[in-house]
Amino acid sequence: MRFSMLLAYFKRYFGYTFWVMLEVTMIVGLPKLVIFPVTAYLLGKEQFGLFIFSLGIVMMVGNAPSGGLTTGVIRNMAKFEASGGERLVGTSIRLCRTAMLVIISCGIVALVIARYFWRTDFRTIMCLIPLLFFLYSWNLFDLQTVRYRVERRFALRAAWYGLLGMLLFVAIPGAVLGGAVGMAWGYMFGCVLTHIILSWRQTLLFKKSAYDVEMATLLKQIWLHVSIASALAFSSRYIYRLILGISHSFSSVATLFAATNIIDLCMAPMAVLSLLLLGMLGGYTHLRDVGKRQRYTVLGAGIGTIVVGTLIVFFGGRFILSVMFPEFSDESAQVLRSLIMIIPCTAAVHLCRPFVVKFGPIKFVPVLNLIALLAHGLPAVLLIPRFGIRGAVISYNIGYGLSAISWLGALFWTFKVRL
Repeated sequence: MRFSMLLAYFKRYFGYTFWVMLEVTMIVGLPKLVIFPVTAYLLGKEQFGLFIFSLGIVMMVGNAPSGGLTTGVIRNMAKFEASGGERLVGTSIRLCRTAMLVIISCGIVALVIARYFWRTDFRTIMCLIPLLFFLYSWNLFDLQTVRYRVERRFALRAAWYGLLGMLLFVAIPGAVLGGAVGMAWGYMFGCVLTHIILSWRQTLLFKKSAYDVEMATLLKQIWLHVSIASALAFSSRYIYRLILGISHSFSSVATLFAATNIIDLCMAPMAVLSLLLLGMLGGYTHLRDVGKRQRYTVLGAGIGTIVVGTLIVFFGGRFILSVMFPEFSDESAQVLRSLIMIIPCTAAVHLCRPFVVKFGPIKFVPVLNLIALLAHGLPAVLLIPRFGIRGAVISYNIGYGLSAISWLGALFWTFKVRL
């Protein structure tokens, strides 16, 4: 009897993991394994670095506007019946649309000012304009699929992300026709088209989503805190590209990106585990309801990911770079070997985040991400302008190390106080 229960447990969670892994493969793996290497070959180091630099600027915002609302939906969905859950999701979509229109408007004004007063490179402006609209569709797409995560309909969610990943391939012909600017417009078109199709399927394309004032108040209590926290987290990841591109060159941005791209790919299974865990915790009200077996399973998977990821980078990193980014693989390989410490640090953050977001005080998340921003930003500002990529490597190690320590401390507090 015990064996059959254990077998059923592993079959259930293996199914969840498979679909979430497929989702991450489509949205993270396809761009990083196929789209970016192909376009790097087509565009060359400088033009590819320009696109990565521009993408890094908009990703400093990323899906932060929808992230706070997603967290609000996950934390509160279990409190409502089916109709209440629909109103909760609809209310979050209305709030997100308003926020994104404000952000895009501010972004356009900022680009006009940057061009007029600081004579910002026109190519950079033309890359950033479509990427702002990419940001709008990306946030709403992410929010409109959150119900599938809470309802554990991981296969359906993976299918939608698969469509998004495939349509992002429009960036490749865009790069051929228009260089870095054409790639940005192609990247935007793929995301916008996917969002339109999803909205049509959910009958939201030509219809206002449901809105509830009380639910909006409930979401706003979480939204601002988590969205600011997410923006701080995204900024800490992409600030290196921004400073490196401004103080040195787009080519150096491409070199750094190739190395960190391998780290991100090795950490993709941990990102899957984190997403899966956050979705599954959405069905629990208290931390004590999560069994010890589930916690030990998560811990074991995390340790396994750290070991495998480190071995892949150490022994196979140079070869992988020579296949994916042959033009600048030698430079990137030297950077990659210096960033191995990031793997256990990133895994620790991924492991802690779902428990802290779900069960910890809501103020923990913005504080932790502010710590991360300072830990990444201060060394980056001080070291990158003077030392270039070498300064970026040192800043990376300091930033990720301090971030891991702070998240582990928050996890310890959550388990100690909330159990």
